Amino acid sequence: MGHPKPARLVAVLLALISLLGAAPVAAATPGAVPLEGGLKVALDSMRQLATDSRYNHGQKKTTKPKKGLPVNLGKDGRLTVLLAGSDWRAKSGGERLDVLMVATIDPRTGKAAVVSIPRDMAGIPLADGGNSGGMRVNSIYYLRYRDPAKKHGAVDRKAMKALTADIATFLGTEIDYWALTRFATFANLINSLGGLRLDIREEVRDSSYHHRTSRGIYFPQKKGYKLKGDPACKPYPAKCHSALVYARSRKGTMGDGYNSDWKRAERQQEMVRAAVKQVIADGAGIALVGRLLKVRDKIDTNLPKTVEAAGQLYALVKDMKLPRGNMKVLAPATWSYLAADGTVRPNLARIRQFVDNKFYKVKRK
Repeated sequence: MGHPKPARLVAVLLALISLLGAAPVAAATPGAVPLEGGLKVALDSMRQLATDSRYNHGQKKTTKPKKGLPVNLGKDGRLTVLLAGSDWRAKSGGERLDVLMVATIDPRTGKAAVVSIPRDMAGIPLADGGNSGGMRVNSIYYLRYRDPAKKHGAVDRKAMKALTADIATFLGTEIDYWALTRFATFANLINSLGGLRLDIREEVRDSSYHHRTSRGIYFPQKKGYKLKGDPACKPYPAKCHSALVYARSRKGTMGDGYNSDWKRAERQQEMVRAAVKQVIADGAGIALVGRLLKVRDKIDTNLPKTVEAAGQLYALVKDMKLPRGNMKVLAPATWSYLAADGTVRPNLARIRQFVDNKFYKVKRK
């Protein structure tokens, strides 16, 4: 397997994409609203969406969102986004999407769910009716769809669209948008949030992890632990505060058991909760717009790229409910199994049962 793959902090992607709207924001985009006017429209969008697309317990009725809002809900009435983290490096060829997470929310109730797909998952059904066979899911974007004529640093948006369709077919659900971030921008992304505080429920020790000139990392069990982008770490008993390392480490131990790809995916999902909580706590208005502008160049996405979209998305998720029971890593042996070739093969019936349960179609009256 080589060195630890850069399992991107999808948590921050969820917080920034689902809460702050799509980035980058083009300041000179034709038809764009000036910042002051955009802020007013964003706040209006928040109020409108909160009023028009949530279940009204007092009146016992649901009204459809007004037309003209920048972010379109799916035909199933939900907002569902594919969040991807890439191991792209400027001096290395190829690109693997080692983090693939699908997040969804019911706009009426705020109920959300997240599934993480193991990077070694293979044998998944594809949108064209075929099957990925022995190709790992983290390689589909680059090997199956990416245009080889594009420059190494370019994101192939058509390829991301095709991959999104494949993941939707695999899960048996609709995916409305995608968002992608890369290893090189991760630390700055975290620092743009002002760092991240989360509860570490199980200590992590990885004596094999190389970090700059040091080897070995340690994260203690602690509530409200502060993570930053990627500060230097030293071996145990020194405490590591790198969010990148916390998201990437996959060897050693976690609590009383082994650390692994599956365990780091669980940690990423916990970071989802922490990042969402942190951004929501900042509130709307200037703080929201400020964060949007800070992260504008750190994420590629097909979500709308406006302040208004940020306001709409904030209204969608400000009361989001994401219990741990709705956060699943599709790992062996519950959701998949290890094949003889080293890939992970899906238990399709069980996966789709969970998706049908948690990604249900929103009923409108």
